[in-house]
Amino acid sequence: MSGASSKSEVASESSKFGSVPRVVLNVLLIFIGSQIIASLLLAVVLGIFHAAPGALDNSPAAQFFYVFAAEALAAGSVYYILKRRGLSLAAIGLGRRPKLHDLGYAAAGFVAFYILLVGVSIIVGLLYPDISKGSQDIGFNHLNGPLDSVIAFAALVLLPPLGEEPLVRGYLYTGLRLRYKFVPAMIVTSLLFGAAHLLTGFGPGLLWAAGLNTFVLSLVLVFLRERTGALYAGMLVHALNNAVAFGFHFHL
Repeated sequence: MSGASSKSEVASESSKFGSVPRVVLNVLLIFIGSQIIASLLLAVVLGIFHAAPGALDNSPAAQFFYVFAAEALAAGSVYYILKRRGLSLAAIGLGRRPKLHDLGYAAAGFVAFYILLVGVSIIVGLLYPDISKGSQDIGFNHLNGPLDSVIAFAALVLLPPLGEEPLVRGYLYTGLRLRYKFVPAMIVTSLLFGAAHLLTGFGPGLLWAAGLNTFVLSLVLVFLRERTGALYAGMLVHALNNAVAFGFHFHL
């Protein structure tokens, strides 16, 4: 492929993705809209079954339905946008099957993430000692038995990477990367991803610890996306991180 044709293809793909503000706006609408629609769908289902008030908080099955619906809507919305704009899944890092080297990159990325997270957390903790205050509200506060634990594990560990990676490291990062160089695209993507987790704590305050954690995680996931050209290694690291958090939250 010649340099001229390569630039032409990049320009064509960039125009199909649209401007940076449009890409960011689409991501925000998908992120917020998928949660609103998932909540409405859940309300309909609970109404059909005449569920008691507070069923969402007390039912792992209801919470699983909500997470599944939200992540499915996010991934489905990305797919819809790609098809409307004449783009394939390859444009967001899903153009090939997983390969063995994706496992190697995932293992290295997982280790690198925790090394980087520890270092950043120490530095930020020294500068802002109160950053670790507050705890994240991940739901599933009433687990009764192994089946509920399996349902919670699937919802909190397996489903989020399937919805968030195509949306954030797929659609968002690709849209930014077509316009910006690697580092600016990585930082903007990670800032937005971290900001989305600031409101996941108990109470009205911002959960800065979650924002910092997910910002650092996104830096690693974006690097894996850039390095491998696909989302698979990042999906695995995302799931492994969620699994570690799941273990600490429910078993320690």
